[in-house]
Amino acid sequence: MTKRTMVLLGFLALAVASRFLILLNPSWANFSPVSSMALFAGAYALNQKQAILWSILPIWISNLILNNVVYPQYFEGFSWGFDVVHLGIFACIALLGSRISNVGSFVGANVISVLGFFILSNLAVWAGDVIGYGFKAGNAVVYAKDLSGLMTCYAAALPFLKNAIMSQFLFSAALFGGFELVKNKVLAVQR
Repeated sequence: MTKRTMVLLGFLALAVASRFLILLNPSWANFSPVSSMALFAGAYALNQKQAILWSILPIWISNLILNNVVYPQYFEGFSWGFDVVHLGIFACIALLGSRISNVGSFVGANVISVLGFFILSNLAVWAGDVIGYGFKAGNAVVYAKDLSGLMTCYAAALPFLKNAIMSQFLFSAALFGGFELVKNKVLAVQR
C-alpha cells in the first residue's frame, strides 16, 4: 500500500469517526462528513470504482454500528446497514467529486452535493412506504402522497439542512485542504 493510499484512507477513517458526533448531542443531527467524504474520494481516488467503494464502504460500516448499537429501536432485528437510496446518492456524489478541478468547481460540487442529498433523500422519505423505503418498526412518519405531503416532508427536514450545509463546507475544506497540505509536504503522497 502506497503512502498516498494510506494517507487517503486515514482521512476517510477520521471522517467516518466524526460521523458519531451525534452521540454527543442530538442537535448535531446531519452535522456529518459523509457527503464531503464522498466528494473527497471522488477527487483523489485512482479510479471511479475505487471512489465509489471508498464512499460507500465506510458509510455501510458505520451504518452497521449506528443501526444496531445506537438506534436498534428503529429496526426489526439486525440491520445490515444497506440503505440503497443513501448509498446511491453518495456514489453519485463521488462521481461528482471526480470533476473538481478548481475552487469554483469545488464550491459548486459542495452546493450540488448538499442540496442534492437534501432533495433526493427527503423525496425518498416522502415516498417511503410506496417504494419500500424507511424504518420497518412502525416509527416512520408517513406523508400524504400529494404535493402537500411532499412539501410537509421537506418542511420537516429544513431544521437539519443548516447542519448539513455547515458540515459540508467545514469537512470539505478540512479534507481537501488537509490533503493538499500533506501532499505538498510529502512528495510521495502525490498522485
